[in-house]
Amino acid sequence: MTTPFLPTPADTQAARLQLEQLRGKSNAAAPRLTELLEDLLGQLAAGRAVQVTALDTETGTQQAAELLGVSRPYLVKLVEAGELPHRKVGPRRRLHLADVLAYRERLDRTRGEAMQALADDLQDLGLD
Repeated sequence: MTTPFLPTPADTQAARLQLEQLRGKSNAAAPRLTELLEDLLGQLAAGRAVQVTALDTETGTQQAAELLGVSRPYLVKLVEAGELPHRKVGPRRRLHLADVLAYRERLDRTRGEAMQALADDLQDLGLD
């Protein structure tokens, strides 16, 4: 499913009720699934449009590039440099989705650390 969903006021209210019910259950069997559903229902309850996309466990270079927010040629350079593991299927490169998402998490963490270092430097200089 990749169709955007724009909630109506009735959908927003229903999402709020479902979110309250989900949070009321203390014996959640699948915490990761519960967290995902809470996030989705929270967005809908706030009246935001959402889009859910089903992904395969393997992805091509174009989809991986889109997930990382980079160009496909840049992603290919990352693959060729060994930054992202892959396998070849004929002339095409296939990447495990878990590897792409782990790389994105590392990238986000590195960016956050750099931003914090910059903020610390600005504070030390009295420019905050």
